[in-house]
Amino acid sequence: MAVLRDGESREVKDEEEILQRVYNYYRELYAQPAVAPTEKQKLEEVLTLLDNQVSEADNLQLLEPPNADELGEAVKKLLSDKAPGEDGLPAEVLRELWGEVGPYCLKFIQNVWQTKNLGKRNTGAIIKLLPKNDRKEDL
Repeated sequence: MAVLRDGESREVKDEEEILQRVYNYYRELYAQPAVAPTEKQKLEEVLTLLDNQVSEADNLQLLEPPNADELGEAVKKLLSDKAPGEDGLPAEVLRELWGEVGPYCLKFIQNVWQTKNLGKRNTGAIIKLLPKNDRKEDL
């Protein structure tokens, strides 16, 4: 991105300033609550009207860490031809090498389940800016 237009339609060309503005834009965007406080009560009222609830037995099963078979089935269901995550491994490679990497993945997932901590390295994301119109300089 060589040029960025800010909220006041000023053009920014300095690379560091562009990066800072993009960072600030997304930090503020994702800091917003998923549900506005004014809508939260309405949402809770609607949820009380739903009949489907998780039974105690289902809840206990859902709280159990996944086992090797469940994880293997989940990997088989991963969609093909999708962009890989930050690790760079597309689903096709993961499926092909599952016999070798599966035990390591299971150990990692069970550790996360037990500690309830993904670790800093696994909670990041890569944001790729994709233009949705001809005005590529607008966020």
